[in-house]
Amino acid sequence: MSPVESVLFWISLSLYALAAGGYVYALVFKNPTITERLIHAIAAGFAVHTAAIAARYAAQGHLPWSGDYEQGLMGGWFIILSTLYVGYGRRRLHLLAVGTIPAALLIMGYGAMRNPVLTPMAASLKTVWLYIHVYFAWLAYGGYTLAMGAGIVYLLKRRDETRPSPNPVYDKLPNLERLEELMFRYMVFGFITDAIMIAAGAIWAKDLWGSYWSWDPVETWSLVSWLIYGLAIHLRVTLGWRGPKLAWLVIVALSTVIITFFGVNFVVDTSMHFFNVR
Repeated sequence: MSPVESVLFWISLSLYALAAGGYVYALVFKNPTITERLIHAIAAGFAVHTAAIAARYAAQGHLPWSGDYEQGLMGGWFIILSTLYVGYGRRRLHLLAVGTIPAALLIMGYGAMRNPVLTPMAASLKTVWLYIHVYFAWLAYGGYTLAMGAGIVYLLKRRDETRPSPNPVYDKLPNLERLEELMFRYMVFGFITDAIMIAAGAIWAKDLWGSYWSWDPVETWSLVSWLIYGLAIHLRVTLGWRGPKLAWLVIVALSTVIITFFGVNFVVDTSMHFFNVR
């Protein structure tokens, strides 16, 4: 990465880490007053994060869509954007950042440890289908991460309500029924945008490799992830899975998305999705 991008990247990561630590402090020490200020630290980090993406675009002439570092950079950006979208103007929802900010930190940190060098875009990536495919992929990831965040705060609030001395921080959250509804809605949003991502990728694959589906490891895992979320929606709608069952399901299901984007690289080196980014 360029020197300017490097500085901006680490400043944004530091601000997100500060916010994540602030939420932990608020929960452990039962201090609800600090939580309302943390959303502003996240917003400041997001502004610097956006500037880092702009600096990378200026340095290499294309948006960061490929490679582990760029996946982490853009994935974290979409997660933070989703967090801010639901947090600003909805004070009872900004505590979803308890789950989403650590997720953004982890994928951005992982990306920074991989290969953040500036590279030209491969010819195979110069298509409008790339932008549709990747854009909806990150929308899906943002939706799934919000569902995970809602699941985490649901479990924390539910557990707190059984204690003799409730934590006042959880009073700022919506009630359990509303959190459960949010888990489901975010999951459905992710499922729909995920389907568009897979369809756009198939059309792109037809032009690039000559077939709509090749059972490439990344393709296969993306399908597995989508089917698992489809199963979760089915269990919620038809079998009435609610409460803790649904919360744990949306938390665990996010691992399949992480494997799709990052985990496959650890076990295979023949995926057609690597392009020139290794």
